[in-house]
Parts: sequence; C-alpha cells; structure tokens
Amino acid sequence: MQDESIQDPFLEQLCQGYTEDEISEIKQYLTDWDASTYISVAQSIIDHASRKDFDPLKYLRKANKFNIKRAVRVPKTGYRPDGSAVYRKNNEYLIVRPDKFGREKIVTYGVNDD
Repeated sequence: MQDESIQDPFLEQLCQGYTEDEISEIKQYLTDWDASTYISVAQSIIDHASRKDFDPLKYLRKANKFNIKRAVRVPKTGYRPDGSAVYRKNNEYLIVRPDKFGREKIVTYGVNDD
C-alpha cells in the first residue's frame, strides 16, 4: 500500500507539527469524515478548522466527542435536499452525509456563538 501522504499533500500539511501518536489519532478521526466538495478529507479539515479558529487536532477531537444521541436531528429521519442532516445540541452542531454504504460521515462541526 502506498504512503497516504504522497497521495494527499493536504494530509501532509495537516500532520505538520504533530507527534507520531497525534498523527495516528488524526488519521483515525479522518475515517469518520466525508470530503464533500473538497479534494480530500484532510483539505476539508484544514479549511474548516482554520475558518472556525480551531487547532485541527482539537477540532477533530471536539467533533468526535459530539454526542449525537443527546442531540436534535434535522430532519428527524432521512436527509435534507442536499443529502445532509444536522445534529444540534446547545450551541454545537454536526453536519453529516451518508456514504455509499449508508454510514453517516461528518461533513463539518461547529459552534454557534449566539
């Protein structure tokens, strides 16, 4: 199997400055994400974390810890016209989209500052 960092320059950029253990953690979290309109999941993480002023690893950790069982899902069943659904809890949200196997993958995570 070829090294992922050669195939995805965004993954290489995402992993810069982290320890080997942290890189392994990042790669594990990436399996729960969907690239959506981005070239890769790593590019999506870089962009979202930057726009939302998060350290990328902390962003991935917060999204991973989001408890969808205690959140309100919109819509309650199925998906919105764009193929996504939103989970909301307090001021946090997680947007998901099903992959080709029907497993919900994260598109983005965020916090509303209202």
